[in-house]
Amino acid sequence: MLINYLNIALRNIRRNKLYSLINIGCLAIGIAVALTILLYTLHERSYDRWQANARRIFIVDATVHFGKSSFNTGYLSYGAGPLVQQADEDVEAYLRILPVSYQPVALENPSIPGASFSEKDNFIFADGNFFSFFSFRLLRGNPLEVLKRPNTIVLTERMARKYFGLADPIGRTLRFHGLYTLEVTGVAADLPSNTGINFDFVAALSSISGMKGYSDIVPTRVQAGNMRTWLLLKNATDVPKVEKTLGTLAEVKGRPDDERDIYHLTSLANMHLGSFADDSANVRYLQIFPLAAGLVLLLALINYMSLATAQSTARAKEVGVRKVLGAGRGKIAGQFYIESAVIAMLSFAAGIGLFLLLKPWFFQLLRLRIDNAFLFSPVMLGFTGGLLVLVMLAAGSYPALVLSAFRPVAVLYGKMSGRRGGGGMRKGFIFFQFTISMILILCSFIIGKQLYFIRHTDTGIDRDNVVMVRYGNNLHHYTAFKKEIETLPGINRVSTALYPMYEGYNILSMKEPGSDREWELNFFNVDNDFISVLGLEWKDKPTDETMLFAKGHVVLNEAAVERLGLAGNPVGQSIKFREDYRVIAGVLKNFNYRSLQYGVSPTAVFVRKDTDSLWSDGGCLMAKIGAHVNIPTVLEGIKNVYRRYDSQQPFEYEFMDETFNNFYKAEDRLAGLSGLFTTISVIIACLGLFALATFAAQQRVKEIGIRKVLGASVSSIGTLLSRDFLRPVLLAVLVASPLSWWLMNKWLEDFAYRTSLSWWIFLTAGMGLLLVALATVLFRTIKAAQANPTINLRSE
Repeated sequence: MLINYLNIALRNIRRNKLYSLINIGCLAIGIAVALTILLYTLHERSYDRWQANARRIFIVDATVHFGKSSFNTGYLSYGAGPLVQQADEDVEAYLRILPVSYQPVALENPSIPGASFSEKDNFIFADGNFFSFFSFRLLRGNPLEVLKRPNTIVLTERMARKYFGLADPIGRTLRFHGLYTLEVTGVAADLPSNTGINFDFVAALSSISGMKGYSDIVPTRVQAGNMRTWLLLKNATDVPKVEKTLGTLAEVKGRPDDERDIYHLTSLANMHLGSFADDSANVRYLQIFPLAAGLVLLLALINYMSLATAQSTARAKEVGVRKVLGAGRGKIAGQFYIESAVIAMLSFAAGIGLFLLLKPWFFQLLRLRIDNAFLFSPVMLGFTGGLLVLVMLAAGSYPALVLSAFRPVAVLYGKMSGRRGGGGMRKGFIFFQFTISMILILCSFIIGKQLYFIRHTDTGIDRDNVVMVRYGNNLHHYTAFKKEIETLPGINRVSTALYPMYEGYNILSMKEPGSDREWELNFFNVDNDFISVLGLEWKDKPTDETMLFAKGHVVLNEAAVERLGLAGNPVGQSIKFREDYRVIAGVLKNFNYRSLQYGVSPTAVFVRKDTDSLWSDGGCLMAKIGAHVNIPTVLEGIKNVYRRYDSQQPFEYEFMDETFNNFYKAEDRLAGLSGLFTTISVIIACLGLFALATFAAQQRVKEIGIRKVLGASVSSIGTLLSRDFLRPVLLAVLVASPLSWWLMNKWLEDFAYRTSLSWWIFLTAGMGLLLVALATVLFRTIKAAQANPTINLRSE
């Protein structure tokens, strides 16, 4: 019997090629999207859960208070780990990691000429228990010994091949910044993609005591600092107690209880999605993407159910004859379930092929790296099998129940019930599909409009054609270096700041006027060309330019003046910074150096001469490149000058506008995916509408012939056939517009700077969707109306 049902299913697929192709194609697209988002979601939620002690390992974050203001940090002092282990018996072990990410690392193999590279964001210093604390696999070396001695280092397998080729790296050396020799004592397996602890090089933390620039980061008390600090607890339930211990160790005498620093422990298993110090995953979008993928799959399933029930009249007599011959409802439902299962399996095979074909493009869109090993992991294969079963059950349920419920007497006498499998349900399906499509169209358009707005709004900073070059304390004769850069052809002006713009600033606490309450003030250390290079505008100019970098002076922005409550012209007034007083040299108009999700913060600018000794310890040089200049030639000139003054630190540069755009990577991903989902949903909805219009035209072919014989025009017949399909589309547009407005208004609330939700957006999107639906229906109905009526009526 099963073979008979399969033969019937395959026969129906061949007989109805158009509907079968639409069903299989739409389901394949929905399955491919669902598989891709399923892979992404499972991968994001699997981060570091594979580690042996993932539930007992915790990272420590802190909320550091400046009076009533505060900021979050994931970095603690050097002494925090050992102090909390000594003070709390529930702490089994600690681990400190010092990432070297603020400037590129120069590494070279002294025994091989040319084996010198610049490494960035993949070099860390760690305590000697790193490979016993975590479960990273060592290919060579003892986990308890590899980082026990100072000046030792472990490489990943990929880096071992990069620096040493096929030679055995154990016992060989690498030179760090051209000054310090590190012995290779181990080789680690390349990291899986689902880990938040990224490294290619792990050097012994004990090495930093003899290194320039690192030896001064050893405060003994618990406070904010430079170290990512991990704790291994004896029991995961001891988290509140350990958090309290950290808070007690960090107490400052005389500080009010509501202004104490607060410490948070996040388990390794939840770090990727739960720690505010790790922004690599956006939890909100991780919730949105599966919902959108589920909707796309649901639209495809609705297409299948809608077409299956629309064809019910064509198979009604078959059902009636089977029932007269003794077939029960269960057997008939089983037959239609098997037919749906065949369609589902064919769709699933096509969907997997589409998924594998589009996977690289999708990963590039989301900036993801997922190992093939995870793709074939038991959890991924299990969920994939579950998705297949879900599709088979969902696709077959409604058609099987509808078709198996036909009464044989009514069917064989041509008296089909208008209640079951009728047009009302199909109109409801059309309404639902186009409501989802309309919502996605509007959301996609508004997200794109917001991204365009924030990238082109005036932030008060001229960031075009500004190249930023970080340099360290190995650079000799900074003043001469800057002057030589200024003389290069194509360079207009040059400035220096302590940090690259949009990547860092300092914070200090200020006293509330007339009280002891404190608040947070951001500040920059810059040279005397900074304001002109970045095009910052004056609200109140200094009366004398020399006041800018005179000792004891400061420049404020408008937000800081307002926060301080200063009346009249602030220039020349004196304000207190902690224990020191500063004279306001000038007031800048507000400028935003953070993501435009945030408003302008009170900001101070401390201006120093470019001959100040501060700049010899490292900073970021910013060069304004002129218009219509060959930029690669200018960059090569900067690189050549840089190498003459620093032969150890690698030359790295970034453009200020690109750094600004990095704030919106999550929004870029959302825009890309929303555009993809919108396109797919509209295609699926229109294919379903096309198939239903085709089927309706076939069912009414004799009616169309009679109307044409009686003088009806092609346009009147087209209008008649289209009317029933366009009404639910119009209703969908009317319902989806206010829903979309509400959703996007909520999303835009996260931005301090946001675009407007103009009425024309909704009108344009609605008209566009109606036109697409109209074109889809008319393409089929006009073709039916143009058919020769004598052919359609010949059988009569």
